[in-house]
Amino acid sequence: MKKKISSLLVIIAICLISLLIFKNIFIKSLISLSASGVVGAPVKIGGFSLGVFKQSVRIKDFRIYNPKGYPDEAFLDIAQISVDYDLASLLKKKLHLPFIALDLRELVVIKNKEGKLNVDSLKVAQAKERAPKKEEKPAEMMPMQIDVLKLNIGQVIFKDFSAGGEPSIQAFEIGVKDKTYTNITSAQQLAALVMVEAMKGTTIKGASIYGAASVLGTAFLPAGVAGILIGKDSSRRDFDVAYDKAYDAAVAAIKEMGELVSESRDSGLITARVQGCKATLKIVKIGEKSSGITVSARKVVLPKPEIAAGIMHQISQRLKK
Repeated sequence: MKKKISSLLVIIAICLISLLIFKNIFIKSLISLSASGVVGAPVKIGGFSLGVFKQSVRIKDFRIYNPKGYPDEAFLDIAQISVDYDLASLLKKKLHLPFIALDLRELVVIKNKEGKLNVDSLKVAQAKERAPKKEEKPAEMMPMQIDVLKLNIGQVIFKDFSAGGEPSIQAFEIGVKDKTYTNITSAQQLAALVMVEAMKGTTIKGASIYGAASVLGTAFLPAGVAGILIGKDSSRRDFDVAYDKAYDAAVAAIKEMGELVSESRDSGLITARVQGCKATLKIVKIGEKSSGITVSARKVVLPKPEIAAGIMHQISQRLKK
C-alpha cells in the first residue's frame, strides 16, 4: 500500500512539474507572438519564468530582430525584464502591472543605403500615420496600466550604410540607471518610450519614432550635438584573450573602419584616421589570457567618445568570433 501511495505521489509530482514547464513554454511563445505584433518585427525570448503565488514574471535575453529589409540581427537586446502583475485585475480582463524593471543592454540603429532607419520600419514608429479615423472603431484590446517602470540603458550602436560600402559605426554609452516612469497605458507607449529614451542620448535625429512617441504621449527630444562634446574622449575595456589576439583584432577593426597610420606591437600603440577623427589605441597585457584596450578619438580638439566607442564595439565583435 505504501509503495502504491509513493508511486502515486511521484506521478503527481511529475505531472505538476510537467505542467509548470509546459505552462512557461506556452506563455513564453504567447508573449513572443504578442510582442512581434506590437512592434512589427520578430521577437525571441531566452528564458522565462512565471510565479503564480508571487504574481511575478521574469524574462531573460529578450531580443527584437530587425524588420524586413535590414540585416538579420537583433536590434534591441534586453538582458532582463522583471514584472509584477495583478492577478485579480487580469481575471477582470485588465492588464495591471504595478512594477516593471527593464535592463536594456543594447540598441542597434541602422541607416540603410536609402537613408531609412530600422526603427522607423516598426509598427510603433508609424503610430502617427496609422492613427485610426474618428469614424473607425479600433480593434478591442485589453486595457493596460503600468504604475511604475524602472529603466536601465547600456549603449546604442549606430551603423550608417547610406554612403555605400562598409558602414560608419558609432557607439554611444547611454548609462541610464534606475530611471523611473509612471502611468504607462499601452504596450505601444512602452515600446516607444524605451527606444526614444535610448536614442535621445545620441546624435541620431530625424527618426519617425520621436513623432510616434509624441502621439502616444511620451514626447522626448534627442540630445543636441553639444551633448557629446562633454566628458571623456576614450573607451576602455578588458578582454579575456591573449595580448596578440587583442592587438590583431584592433588592427583588423581599424583597417575595416578607416586608415591605419602607424602601429607598434611591442608598445601596443596604434594610431589611425576614422571618420575624420584621429584615433589612438593602446593595448596592454594584463595576464597570459587577458588584455586591456583603450581607444580615444578626437576631431581637432573636440572629444569624440561615440567614435571611440564605435571602434571598441567592432573590436569586441571580432573577439567574439
